[in-house]
Amino acid sequence: MHNSTFLTILIMKKIAGLICLLMVSVAFSGMDDKVLRFSTPGPDRYADGSVVADGECYALVWSPKGKTFSGFNADGTPVSSSDFVVLAAPLAQNGRCIDSIFQVPAEEYEVLKNGEWAACLVDTRMANGVPAGVRDSMPLRVNRWGLVKGGVKEAPTSISNLRLAASSGASAGSSAKGGTSLLSATGETDDGTAPQSVCANNASALPPSIPTPSITAIEVSDGEVWLGVTDTVPYLSYTIISGSEPGTLKTDYFSEVIDGGNGGEIAIGTVQSANRRFFKVKRAE
Repeated sequence: MHNSTFLTILIMKKIAGLICLLMVSVAFSGMDDKVLRFSTPGPDRYADGSVVADGECYALVWSPKGKTFSGFNADGTPVSSSDFVVLAAPLAQNGRCIDSIFQVPAEEYEVLKNGEWAACLVDTRMANGVPAGVRDSMPLRVNRWGLVKGGVKEAPTSISNLRLAASSGASAGSSAKGGTSLLSATGETDDGTAPQSVCANNASALPPSIPTPSITAIEVSDGEVWLGVTDTVPYLSYTIISGSEPGTLKTDYFSEVIDGGNGGEIAIGTVQSANRRFFKVKRAE
């Protein structure tokens, strides 16, 4: 079997076995298993400068050796087919990524060891500012993202050290994709250094197959213009650009920002004026 095909099968079919819950009461597997660990000191920020909300997502990603992670599509998939989003989880607490430990079985790590592991802050906020979260350990949406400098470290694999980490005031968090141990600790890596704070300032790409939103209805009343819009997707938020002529459309600062839907019509409103005679709906940045 070709190596790339084998790698894809491992990632897609065995990933549920890649992450093991690390708690004192759990029977640990082989001593040759690898433990990956990452955190950030904070404060981590969104592109607008605000501190990340509690429950925001960080993702563990993998790229081939010598390559840097190419980024996310807006639907949470990687831009490059050579990259993998291994998992994402709502790890943000008090403006930082809590100390997070992942145990990788030796067999899987043997295939992945020559690649590049990295951690990313993912901006998943909806139009109301609340993180959209994850499903099946993948981000439900990606507005922007940022790579954690300092990245993922290998932690000591001895059972005694792991038990010490779990019993020294760290608390186990919610699990994801077979069990993710979230240990709230100092944020330092095992070599005594800490990753840098991160800003999610890289815009996600649009998936190739994304539909173009269509204006299907327009209503003017009480000094407002309302557009009925179809062909939207739930992982994007939408807004209006407008102008007095078709070739002069600009950002409409009075427009609402509305999350997309799953095929149904959404309504987006703005203020009626002589300067708003032509309209187009676009992704809200």
